[in-house]
Amino acid sequence: MAEAAERSGAAGNFVIYAKTQLEPLHARPLCAVDSLVLSWLAYFKLNDQSPVYQGFCSWDGLPVRELLRAEDFDAMFGESWDSQGSRELLFAVCSSPRFRDMRVCGYRTSFSEEAEEQFAAVTFQLSDGSVYAAFRGTDSTLVGWKEDFNMAFQSPVPAQVSAAEYLEEVAHALPGALYAGGHSKGGNLAVYAAIMCPHALQDRIVRVFSHDGPGFNEQFLRGKGFARMRGRIDKTLPRSSMFGMIFEDQEDYAIVDSTSFALLQHNPFSWVVDGTDFKRVERISAGARYLDKTLSDWMARIPPEERGRVIDAVFDVIGATDATYFAEIRDSWQESLPKMRAAAGEVPAETRDLFKRLIKALVRTATIGQVADTAGRAADAAGRLVESATQAAGKMASRLQGGSSPQAVSEDGGDAESDCGGLVDIDAFDRLSKLIAELRERYPSA
Repeated sequence: MAEAAERSGAAGNFVIYAKTQLEPLHARPLCAVDSLVLSWLAYFKLNDQSPVYQGFCSWDGLPVRELLRAEDFDAMFGESWDSQGSRELLFAVCSSPRFRDMRVCGYRTSFSEEAEEQFAAVTFQLSDGSVYAAFRGTDSTLVGWKEDFNMAFQSPVPAQVSAAEYLEEVAHALPGALYAGGHSKGGNLAVYAAIMCPHALQDRIVRVFSHDGPGFNEQFLRGKGFARMRGRIDKTLPRSSMFGMIFEDQEDYAIVDSTSFALLQHNPFSWVVDGTDFKRVERISAGARYLDKTLSDWMARIPPEERGRVIDAVFDVIGATDATYFAEIRDSWQESLPKMRAAAGEVPAETRDLFKRLIKALVRTATIGQVADTAGRAADAAGRLVESATQAAGKMASRLQGGSSPQAVSEDGGDAESDCGGLVDIDAFDRLSKLIAELRERYPSA
């Protein structure tokens, strides 16, 4: 898709943008798509064994072209969501007159299982004299995800404290107009840091960008600090946002079209860019609204002082696998599931029930999103297929609610579905997947 879009000049993504939109910053000021480009560069993990590593950590920094070291690419992109796309983005940035003269500096990382903190940030000195502080989002570690969920009851979390300290350090070290931003949790960190910045430094902040970043709890949003920065916060969400809708209440946001669906839209490589801006849509999808309501209902039922206990219990179950990364759980599921099942038996019944409800919500959200997005776009040309998709989705939703799905047998002789609370209707998923594939084959434009 990216190559075809690049050749035709049609809408693409932020990689195509970096390749084709070549005006220098003095000709066209920094925009939300530029922010996403820089935010994604914050995911690059710099090799601390590289001879130039300390140069990136200093405030003098190094030219961005110094990142083009093939011997460091495995370390830099190895755990990226899209390593090939990330590599293409780096080459585009280093060759574009819009980005190639910037310097990379102030690289910082912090990871602590004890403090439950996953933090990283880097700063870019831009060609127009401005400065952009980019905060890395959640990585695939259990610690990183646990810290995200801690935001439901704890303010600030350790990464937010680190972000506030980092942005103040940036402002003292470097002159010029100041921007901050990030994707996922990085967006939340950027907004928090800007709000907590001393007023004398805060006045230099032109814009803060949050790309599908979680929101904040009620108490924080009611504070004077948020009110002072509110007009300078630029938040973007994909149309089936899950993460950015967490704790979303008072923040304004723009909704971006995406070529993916449901949870996968969190990946910004799927966000549609048309010319110099994101392609906007009018409203969040039905699936995202459903999950948002589910999380809001949960927040309303559990007092803030109890949320920490529940979240700890859920992650104790996940942590019983002794994994560091979620991918380790996926790759060794035959060992992980029995460990999680045994650990789940030791947590209170209401916590187990919450765990099941959240899994059910995620499954149903993905189903709603995929059916609605695909069928909705093909509605005019595929009336009968749309009706079938609707019926299939309704039947699945009914089974999910009733828990009457057919059972699958796991390799250890147990009931694989019961490990997840009997939530997955395998036959319905299979039928639905085939139906959606047929829709896409018959109507490619959808």
